[in-house]
Amino acid sequence: MADLALHPVGVVRSPVTDRKDMPPLGVPAAVEIFPEFSDGLLHLEKHSHIWVLAWLDQTGRGALQVTPRGVRDQGAGGLHGVFAVRSPTRPNPIGLTAARILSRSGNRIELDRLDFSDGTLVVDLKPYFSTRDMIFSARNAQVGKPASIQAVRESLLMQALQFCGAPSPDLELAVEICTRFRTEVLDFNDPPQWDITVPSSRPQLADAFMGITRVSLGQGSLRLHSEPTVVFVHEGRRYDYALP
Repeated sequence: MADLALHPVGVVRSPVTDRKDMPPLGVPAAVEIFPEFSDGLLHLEKHSHIWVLAWLDQTGRGALQVTPRGVRDQGAGGLHGVFAVRSPTRPNPIGLTAARILSRSGNRIELDRLDFSDGTLVVDLKPYFSTRDMIFSARNAQVGKPASIQAVRESLLMQALQFCGAPSPDLELAVEICTRFRTEVLDFNDPPQWDITVPSSRPQLADAFMGITRVSLGQGSLRLHSEPTVVFVHEGRRYDYALP
């Protein structure tokens, strides 16, 4: 193990040059594969998304517990083990991000977003397999609060687009409704469980809420009705949002 070595296969090209300036969800960026590894890109076009593994050499490696971004408790109560979060500070500072391929020109791959700063070395690319990597039933307890309403909206929009594949008026409407509910009712928190009812005549609206909140008809967390409203039930109270 003392001889363990990594060989960078490429480099990130991003408009963000300082890691501290990187938005939480990243920015449009590219990966340039070094010429000696170009043969490894054969048939990359078979995949719409890839995992990008990068070496985050600008971070520390000694800490095993950190306070994640968005956690307000800066004392012992806010600490999380590095294996429980995506912090770049870890024994082996390997970053992992899934990204959608926008285009490829030679050894340069344009991606919808990466949260790695310019010049970050890439140690591997792997295809995202929808048959293996998508775990719709996965659940995560909330780690930290979003910094703003806009941060909530951007996160929800990304999740909805990843589930639905393309924007639509009802997708954007679902994002706005859920943004209001999370900020005005939940104070930026996630509920212990979701209980949402949508009109049966608006399937794209239902799909968007499934992508945002992971509700489902089979679990009973998503219901359908004939009224032109979206209904949330939280702690015994009902919240109605009229639809245009």
